[in-house]
Amino acid sequence: MVTNNKFNINQIKLTVPEYSNNKHNPSSAKTINEINELELIKEIKELNKTKTLLNKRNFQNKDLVFFGMGGSSLGIKTIIESLSKQDNFKKKVFLVDNLDGEYFDKVFNDINIRSTNFVFISKSGSTFEIKKLLKETVKKLVSKSIRISSSIFFITENNNGYLNKFGKKEGIYTFYINPDIGGRFSVLSKSSLIPCQMMSIDWKRIIKGALNSYEIILKSRFVPINCLANFYYKNLNKGKTNTGIMSYKNNMEYFGEWFMQLWGESLGKVSANRVSTGLTPIRYLGPKDQHSQMQLILDGPKDKTLTVLSIKNYKKGNPELNKSVLKEKNATIKALDIKRIPYVEIEINRLNEESLGALLIILQLTTLILAKKMKVNPFDQPAVELIKRNLNI
Repeated sequence: MVTNNKFNINQIKLTVPEYSNNKHNPSSAKTINEINELELIKEIKELNKTKTLLNKRNFQNKDLVFFGMGGSSLGIKTIIESLSKQDNFKKKVFLVDNLDGEYFDKVFNDINIRSTNFVFISKSGSTFEIKKLLKETVKKLVSKSIRISSSIFFITENNNGYLNKFGKKEGIYTFYINPDIGGRFSVLSKSSLIPCQMMSIDWKRIIKGALNSYEIILKSRFVPINCLANFYYKNLNKGKTNTGIMSYKNNMEYFGEWFMQLWGESLGKVSANRVSTGLTPIRYLGPKDQHSQMQLILDGPKDKTLTVLSIKNYKKGNPELNKSVLKEKNATIKALDIKRIPYVEIEINRLNEESLGALLIILQLTTLILAKKMKVNPFDQPAVELIKRNLNI
C-alpha cells in the first residue's frame, strides 16, 4: 500500500510516497558523519561566517559578462533566474555558457566594452571552451587598446591550469575556489556566490536557508532525504528510468537545467557492480507542457516518475493568473493519481533567497543518498573527462 509522507523543511513542503510500512528510515551514524565531512557542507558552514567574498572590490559601476560551462554557469543562472534578480541589478548582465559564435558577437554588440567586467569561471582553469572564449575576448579588448587586467577577472582553483598561468602573466585578479567541490555541487559555494555578490544578490540569505535546512535534516537523521531517495530508487528498480521535474513558474525553468546536470552527471555511471545505471532527468514547465508532454507522461511508456515543483504564495504578479496556475497544478496531480504515475510534490511556501537555498541543499543531499543506494560515485564524471581528453589530442 502506498501512503504519503509529508515533511516541512524551512519553507519547503515535501509530499513523498513511501512504498513500505517503515515511514521512519534514519541514516546510520556512519553515513551522517560522511556527509558532514564533505567539503560542500564545510563550505556552507564557513560561508555562513563570512561577510564578503569580493575583497573590497567594487563591481557595481560596470556591466557584467560571465563565462562558464556546466556547473560553473548553471548554478549562477539558476539563482539569477529563480530570484528574478537580473532585473534588480542596475547594469547589464550576460552569461555566456556555450561556444556559439553568433551569441558571442551579439553580447559584444549589446555592451559598451569599455565599461564592462568580464568574469571567467572554470574549476580546473583549463576548460577547452573557456580558453577559446577568453582568447576571443582578449582579442576584442586589445583591438580597443583596453588593458585586460582592468577588465578581466578569473574564478578558479589555485593550480597550474591555463587561467592561473595566463592570469599571473597578465596581472589578472583571481578569486580562488575550493578544489574539492565539483561544478554541479558548487551552487552553494564561492564559485557561484562570488558572482552573486557582484550582482548585489543577498547570497548570505541563500546560505542561511541552506544551512538552516541542513540542520533540520541532520536533526531528523536524514529521514526526509531518505524517503525522497527511496522513492526514486524503488521506481528505478521497477524500470522507471526517466524522471521529470515540472516547475510551475517560468523563472524556475533554469532550476530544471541545474537539476538535469546534477542528476545526469552524478548518477549516470557504471556502478560498483559494473552495471550501467542512471536516471534520465527531464525538464518540464507547467502549465505549458501540459499541452505537449503530459500526453506522453500519462499514456506513454510507464518508465517515468515526476517531481512537481510549485509555489504556494506569490509575492507579485497577476493574482488571478497565479491562482489559475495552482489550479492547473492540482489538476495535473489528480491526473497523475488516476493514471498511477509515481510522483513527488515539492511546494515552496514563498520563493526567496532562503527557500531557494533550502531547495538546493535538499536536492543535493537526495542525490548523495541516492548515489549511495545505486552504488555509484556522485563526484566523478569519467565519460565527460573522455571528451575533454579527446579535445586535447
